[in-house]
Amino acid sequence: MLMSKVLLYGTEILLIIFAVYLFSCYFDIFFTRRRGKGTLITGCIIFTVWQLMILSVSALPVYANISITIIVTLISVMTAYEGGFWNKCIFTFVFNAIWMMIETLSGYVLSSYCNQFIYPQAYEILGSFISKLLFLILIFALKKVFMNDEIKELSVKYSVMLVLIPTGSIYVMNEIFLFSYKINSNRANFHSAIAAIILLCMNVLIFYIYMKLTDDLRLRRMTSVYEQQLELCERHQQEREISTLQLRDVRHNMKNSLVSILAYAESGECEKIIGFVNEVMEEGGMTISTITNSGNIVIDSLIGYWYVTAKKKGIDFTVNISIPMKMPFKGADICLILGNLLENAVEAAEKVEGKKYIKIQMKYDKNNLLLFVMNNYKGQLVKIKDKRLKSTKSDAGNHGVGLPSVYRAVHKYHGTVVVDDSVSERFLIRVVLYGGQE
Repeated sequence: MLMSKVLLYGTEILLIIFAVYLFSCYFDIFFTRRRGKGTLITGCIIFTVWQLMILSVSALPVYANISITIIVTLISVMTAYEGGFWNKCIFTFVFNAIWMMIETLSGYVLSSYCNQFIYPQAYEILGSFISKLLFLILIFALKKVFMNDEIKELSVKYSVMLVLIPTGSIYVMNEIFLFSYKINSNRANFHSAIAAIILLCMNVLIFYIYMKLTDDLRLRRMTSVYEQQLELCERHQQEREISTLQLRDVRHNMKNSLVSILAYAESGECEKIIGFVNEVMEEGGMTISTITNSGNIVIDSLIGYWYVTAKKKGIDFTVNISIPMKMPFKGADICLILGNLLENAVEAAEKVEGKKYIKIQMKYDKNNLLLFVMNNYKGQLVKIKDKRLKSTKSDAGNHGVGLPSVYRAVHKYHGTVVVDDSVSERFLIRVVLYGGQE
C-alpha cells in the first residue's frame, strides 16, 4: 500500500516536471528569456508550485481553478521572459486553452475505448501523460514555423480580439464537458469530443492568424518607411536641381564678376574683392557646401541631410565615399538601407555625453557596394535570438521596423549585414550588396 502511494506521488511529480518542461519549450518559441539565471528558474518555480497545489485544491470551483491557472501562468511568463504584455496574454491564454482541449480529448478516448483495460488509479495518470505528450508534439510543430521569425507586438485591439478566442473556447468547452458529464451518455461524450476537436483547431489557427496580422502590420510599416524615404529623396533631389540652376546663373554671370574682381584687384581694394565674392556666393546658393558630390542623387541627398542634422546636434560627421553615379541597385533600397542606418547612428550618437562622432565609408568595387557606418553610443545593445539587434526605443512597435527592413533589403541582393560591438561604446555595422542579383 505504501509502495503504491510512493509510486503514485512519484509519477505525479514526474508529470509536473513534464508540465514545466512543456511550459519552457512553448514560451521559448515566442519570447526571449530574461537575462540572469534566476529569472527563468523563478518563473518555473511559480508555475511548479501551482501545479503541486492543483493536486490538493480540487475542492475549488472549476472556473476559479481555471482562472488561477491562467493568472499563475501569466505571472510565470512575465517573470521569466521579455516581451510585450499583450503578446504574453495571447500566448498564455492559447497555452491553457490548447492544454485543456487536448486533456478533454485524451480523457474521452481513454474513457470510451480503454477504460476496461486500465486500473482506476492509473487512469488519470495515463490521460495526463498522453495529453502532455500530444502537446509536446504540437510544440515541436510550432517551433518549425515560429523559430526563425521575430515575434512582433500587436496593437491592443488585435490582442484583445485574439485573447477572446481561447477565453471563449475554455468557457464553451467547460460547459459542454459539465453538460455531458451530467447526462453521462455515449452520444453526449462523443459530441463533447467533436466540440473539443473544433475548439482545438480554432486555437491552433490563432498562430496562423497572428502571423498574418503581424505580416500585414510589417508590410504597412515597410510601405510607410519606403514612402518617407522616397519623399526625402525627392525633396533633396528638388533642392539639388534648384542649386544646379542657381549655379548655372552664377556661371552665366561669371564673366562680368571676373571683370569686376580684376578691376578691384588692379585698384588694390582687397576688402571689396572679399565682399563681392561673398555676395556672388550667397546669390548663387553656395553658402552651404555639399558634403558629397558622387553624382548619385539618392546617396548624396541622404548623406547631405543627415550631415546637417548631425552637425546641429553637435556630432562630428566624417564621410569617405568612392562610388559611381549609377549602380545595379534600386534607389529605393539604397535609400532605405542608408537612411535607416544614418538615422539610428544620429539617434545613438546624440545621447553620448562627451565627443560624438559618426563615420561613414562607401566603396564600389567589382559590381559590389560596401557600406560601413560607425558611431559611438551610450548604454547597452539588446540582441534577439539570431544575434540581430532589438529596438530599444520606447515605441518599438513603430520604430522596430528600421533594422529588420535593412536586413530584408540587403537580402534582396544576397548581401550581408555584420554588426560589430566588440569595442565598448562603439557601434560598427558593415553592409555588403552584391550587384546583378536581385
